Amino acid sequence: MPEKKFDLGDYVEVKDRIARFYELFGQGRLVTEEVTLTTEPDGKPRVMVKALAYRTPDDPHPAPGYSWMELPGTTTYTRGSELENTETSAIGRAIGFLGILIDKSIASQQEVANKQDDRPELDRPVDGLIGTAEVGKTRDSDFELRETPDGWALGFRLTQGRTGFKVLSFGPLAQALATLRPTIEGQRVTVWGTMVDEKFTNAKGVDITYKVVHADRVATPEGVIPSVDHAEYHRDEPPTEPVEAESAPLPWEPLDEAEKAAITAGLPA
Repeated sequence: MPEKKFDLGDYVEVKDRIARFYELFGQGRLVTEEVTLTTEPDGKPRVMVKALAYRTPDDPHPAPGYSWMELPGTTTYTRGSELENTETSAIGRAIGFLGILIDKSIASQQEVANKQDDRPELDRPVDGLIGTAEVGKTRDSDFELRETPDGWALGFRLTQGRTGFKVLSFGPLAQALATLRPTIEGQRVTVWGTMVDEKFTNAKGVDITYKVVHADRVATPEGVIPSVDHAEYHRDEPPTEPVEAESAPLPWEPLDEAEKAAITAGLPA
C-alpha cells in the first residue's frame, strides 16, 4: 500500500491543550515528575519524561503522560533541544488522557513532528539490526546464493515479530552466509549495513515502497562475518592457478661402506 503521509494539521498543538486545561481547571497544575536517561533496550541513548496533570492542587489521581526521544534528535527541530521537546510531548499526552482536545488523536502535533525523521531515506546506516534470519517469499530473499552481473549475491528475510526487512549480501559475505546457512536459518542474527528504499508497481498499479538492508557485516551463531565492498568484487577475474614452488637441489654424495653397514643393520630381518 502507498506510504502513509502524516499531515500535522490533523493534530492539535500542545499549547492549545494547555490553554484549555487551565480554562477547565483553574487550580490545576502541570508537573514534570521524572526525567530519565537510558540506553535500554537496544543500546541507543534516549531521554524519557513523565509528566502529570493535576486537576486540583491535591488531585489524588493525576493523569500521567510519557514521552521519549533518541539522542541526538533526528529532526532539525529536536536536535539540540531533545529534553524540551520530550517534556512538551509528555505534557500534551497527560492533558490528552483527561479527554481534552483528543477529537482526532491522543498524540499532539509536537509529538508527531518530533518522531518524524528529516534525514534522507536512502543510504541510512543500519547499526546492529537484530532479528531472525528466515527464507523470504521472493527470489532475491530465498537464502540461495546466485551469481549476478555484479558478483555473488544472497538475500534473506530478517523478521522482528510481525515486521521484517529484506537483507541483501554480496561477494564474499554472500558466499560465507551460503556456507553457514544451516547454522543461521531460523536463528537470531545482527546485521550492519545500509538501509535503502526499493519501489515497484504491483499488478493493480499501486506503487509499493519497502525497506531493504544492504549488509556489510552479519553476526551469526558462528561469529561475526565481515564483508568487502561488493563493488570491488569482480566475478570475471580468472582464478589464479596454483604454482608449484621450485625445489632446491639437495647435495648428493655416494655412501661409504660404514654408512651402508649402518643402514643395513637398522633394517628388519
